[in-house]
Amino acid sequence: MPAAKKSPAEKPKPARIGARGLNPTTALAAASVAWLEHLKRSGLSSNTIKNYRIDVQLLAGHYGAGTALNQFTTKSLNEFIKWLQTGRSVPCAPKSLDRRITALKSFFKWAAQNAGLKSDPADAVINVSVRSPLPALLSDAEVDRALGAAESFGERKLKPDPRPFALLTLVLHTGLRKGEVARLEHRHLDFANRKAPALYVRYADKRHRHKERRVDVDPDWVGIYEDYVARTKKNPRVFPYSVRLLEYWLEDTTNHAGLAQRITFDRLRWKCAVTDYLADLEPDLLRRKLGVSKVQWSEVRRRIGQLAGK
Repeated sequence: MPAAKKSPAEKPKPARIGARGLNPTTALAAASVAWLEHLKRSGLSSNTIKNYRIDVQLLAGHYGAGTALNQFTTKSLNEFIKWLQTGRSVPCAPKSLDRRITALKSFFKWAAQNAGLKSDPADAVINVSVRSPLPALLSDAEVDRALGAAESFGERKLKPDPRPFALLTLVLHTGLRKGEVARLEHRHLDFANRKAPALYVRYADKRHRHKERRVDVDPDWVGIYEDYVARTKKNPRVFPYSVRLLEYWLEDTTNHAGLAQRITFDRLRWKCAVTDYLADLEPDLLRRKLGVSKVQWSEVRRRIGQLAGK
């Protein structure tokens, strides 16, 4: 009887190759270089990219720059986060720790998609306790009182001032940042279709071009704007004042409305976001309306959902 043939040794399966020639065994250092280049092309600010580079370098310093991507697990990343909190000689502030967790999630999500990883080890990394507390959300009643107070400024017999009402209603419905409001020019407004007016957010600094966008405007604001323009001096900018003065208007509105909670640009922006979220605005449309990058959106969306009670 002939001897039984030995079954050939099973050949090892080749590592799955992802985009950019990366694969699961690619070293952390090499993958992070490709990731940072991706962030640059996506338009992320140079300051954010600098911080993210430092965050990943900390990971490389802790586990080794040559560690393969597929060697990282949720457990090892959680141990790294714990080390950042209590093991380093340099204290890690809650805000910095929150950013570093965001950087890890961003990097490994990208690596999972581009290096053929079976799963994203950072997906289950959660440490809510170190995150910044949620902002206090303005209630509908507080908004109504604020609108009434701001509108009354424009109806005064002595020194009527339509500016606070125009400002408050604009930010409440568009969610613009205070710097974006201060830079807004009349030529950035598109009211050709009064039933679907819009404005364009522009940035002179190319590092912030990713924040440029078209934002729908409440049709009712067109009339408010026209009344405001008719009663103020002409200027290329819609609100040709310092950011501090714009903040004073919101502070005056807070006091006049008798609110315990201060009205700020941030609180108006969050209120706008939550209102749109509850109105079921498509998530990516909301992200673009707010001018938030894809890297930051996961955390921002989580906070909006929490504020909305969902």
